[in-house]
Amino acid sequence: MALLDYNSYEEYLDHFISINDVRYLGNWALSRQLIQNACGKSCMGRLLSRSEFVEQRKKAEVALDPHSISDFPLFGASYNGNDEVLQQFAQREHKLLNKQISTIIFLLMRSAKGLEISGFIDLEHSLRESRYKTSGHYVNWPAIFEGKARLMPRPHHLSYFDWKKNMVRCNNTPNFQVISGGVHSLLMMHRADHKIICVSAGCTCSYERNAQRSIYDSNIYGQCLFFDHNIRRIS
Repeated sequence: MALLDYNSYEEYLDHFISINDVRYLGNWALSRQLIQNACGKSCMGRLLSRSEFVEQRKKAEVALDPHSISDFPLFGASYNGNDEVLQQFAQREHKLLNKQISTIIFLLMRSAKGLEISGFIDLEHSLRESRYKTSGHYVNWPAIFEGKARLMPRPHHLSYFDWKKNMVRCNNTPNFQVISGGVHSLLMMHRADHKIICVSAGCTCSYERNAQRSIYDSNIYGQCLFFDHNIRRIS
């Protein structure tokens, strides 16, 4: 079922109603109410609530037109603190969401249990997914900019390393594909322009020129490593 096929929540509900239902009950409004009350979580699959329908339909629109994400307010627009890493997040947000740049960050953090975890994070993907609270990749970015939460490496990020369990995970994102590095520890290929970015520590290979590396210090994040890639437009 494609949500973009329905211009309203009522049209979406009508998909679950047969003409015999309407004939039996007498009107469409009552049929819709019955579907919502009786079948919300049990019959015909998972029926979306009105708010879920609006949110997921908007997400489908964004997938077709990434530039429409600019209709959303920027999480870091009102940030005026002095944390260098949060400042860098805020400064990049507009360019990231408008696909002017793509940024990978590396964080080494301690979990709530005091254990070291690290990972490479596709910053644009995190910011974009966090506009939808039903997303499995949701992060509370407003709370991050308010200093009430921290961005943490998670198993779904580009790479994730649990130092206690010696567990490593790598994942592709809509912006980057993780590829075999050979002599390199880790390479990321940008999906739009196919430029390869090497995130190996201290590497001076030819891929280095495809991203600008910078390090910023933070009381919250320690040292955060940024890899900024200017996206080359394919004509």
